[in-house]
Amino acid sequence: MYSYSLNSLVVFYKVVQLKSFSKAAEVLCLTQPGISNHISQLEVQTGRPLLKREKGTIELTPEGKVIFKYAERIVKITEELEKRIKSMDEEVKPHLNVGTTTIYSRAIMPELLGSFQKTFPQVMIKLDTGSSEEMENTLLSGHNDIVIVANPKISKKLHVIPFLKEELVLITSKDHALSNKESVSLREIKDYPLIIREEGSATRKVVLSALKSMRIAPSVLIEVKSTEFIKEWVSKGKGISVLVKRSILEDEKRRLKMIPLAPSLLLEIYILFLKSMKYNIWIQKFTDYIRDPACNPFLQR
Repeated sequence: MYSYSLNSLVVFYKVVQLKSFSKAAEVLCLTQPGISNHISQLEVQTGRPLLKREKGTIELTPEGKVIFKYAERIVKITEELEKRIKSMDEEVKPHLNVGTTTIYSRAIMPELLGSFQKTFPQVMIKLDTGSSEEMENTLLSGHNDIVIVANPKISKKLHVIPFLKEELVLITSKDHALSNKESVSLREIKDYPLIIREEGSATRKVVLSALKSMRIAPSVLIEVKSTEFIKEWVSKGKGISVLVKRSILEDEKRRLKMIPLAPSLLLEIYILFLKSMKYNIWIQKFTDYIRDPACNPFLQR
């Protein structure tokens, strides 16, 4: 450790520069006794008298002149450092790594991220996609800063904020036996080939859990990672599936039939980030933005 205080050197410099304890106290937002304590501390630490105080004047001792030159250089370097840090803030573009499900990356994120970046053009966003479980793991590995996923696992390391509730619907081809029904129960679908999402998908977990609670063994045809593949196969009559209602786009409704489930099944969507990142300014801004109905039209739908 140094044998002197850097803060005391700065105080010493200001007192000499302004030739006044009171003015130095005002500039440094300290009390006059505080200024005096710093000077006394520096004199004790250096083992030498540094100032002569006579009749309201302040003069440097020979030793004080030597210390002052070094204090002046330290203050100058500190000011240069502050300017450089500010310039670095201006040069370095803030970035935010966002992860979400494949469905949300197509159905929500283009509009949401576009409006956010219009409001905060200085922020560079990188979008990552995968299953809910995969995206949750990217937080713990540090790959992403914030993720939007369904039905996350409980972890003490994560801050969890409720975001949306998504309805799950049965999808069939237009000429399927169930396509004319106003609603269907899970029992009614048990004998039809079921195409489900891959391991790690929140939709898969909710559907299989609901079937298991009813002691129904589904006739699983295939497990698929791609929602687009599922919709394509269903439209060709090769099976049925249960997907988030929002994942069926307007142009796809011409070849697919969406049928509500009775009772309904919902996906709970959450915003997740590490508790250690709670005070990250851009995570805060992004979270506040997407939870504001005035900014996020999907909260109003």
